[in-house]
Amino acid sequence: MNLCPNCAAEAIPGAKFCHRCGDPIREKTKPCPACKEQSPLASVFCHHCGFHFEGKQSQQQLYEPVYVLDFNESDLTEQVKALFFRSLRARIASEHEISKYSEYVERFYQSRFREIYGVRAIQIARDVKLQWERFGVEALRDIDHKIDQDFEGLLDFFCIQYCPDLNGVILPTAILKYEHATPDKTDLGQMIADFLDFEHEEEPFFFNFITMPEQLLANACKQYLFADRKEKVFFIGDLSLKGNCKEGFAMTDRAIYWRAPFDKARRVAYETLKTVRREKDWITIDGHFFTSNPGMNLKLFKLLKKLRSWRTIS
Repeated sequence: MNLCPNCAAEAIPGAKFCHRCGDPIREKTKPCPACKEQSPLASVFCHHCGFHFEGKQSQQQLYEPVYVLDFNESDLTEQVKALFFRSLRARIASEHEISKYSEYVERFYQSRFREIYGVRAIQIARDVKLQWERFGVEALRDIDHKIDQDFEGLLDFFCIQYCPDLNGVILPTAILKYEHATPDKTDLGQMIADFLDFEHEEEPFFFNFITMPEQLLANACKQYLFADRKEKVFFIGDLSLKGNCKEGFAMTDRAIYWRAPFDKARRVAYETLKTVRREKDWITIDGHFFTSNPGMNLKLFKLLKKLRSWRTIS
């Protein structure tokens, strides 16, 4: 029921003026929880962003976007550019040395990558704007996923191609070809080999288990490599100080297996991998300690991040 704010008479539906006193009638409105704009009180959908007031979504906690954008402003491309630097800082903090962040920013402006990113920022802004216009608040999760995927590829390209001297370790350029890789169209064994770049590692790695010394294979299988018979083992790496393969790690088509000194054997399946973090001189995989050397730690960190991201691909 809509009442006249002056005489409290019940207004005729749709009337702009009160039939009793003649005062203008202001239709009651309600704020949209998504875009904060006002819509008529009886609206089922927001007149601005399409939010469904009475749908299931209104009864659930709203999705909070990771990349907050104002889609109604004309400077959307500049907003995307600003978000990139936030992601760059997070990347440097997680994979390299945050104390060098200003050097990475300087390299950004001094290199050709600045022009490359300028073009990509326009494309990203255009794509997310289109998603917003078509689906409104329901697109926020997909927009986050798209921006995150685009930024990950751009950050890999920038850090690997333009900042090898700042990174501390040499990352293989072969990583870049997996930006848009999907599990159904990717040779997992080849991807693992490309990411970990075994040729530039000093530790011994074994790929042919027929020619691998029998005692070393037996030690690995006894200490940490408890793979199912149906699993395909891609490699075994010996990280033991005595060269007996009692500590090391291996990767199969299903999981990573490892045993660190003075620790028990660990196994984490790719399909259940939750967290991978890089610490000072080691990484943690679902909270479990792992270390090899700084280069291998970083390459394995990036590989496991990629495998974890595949869990979001339907």
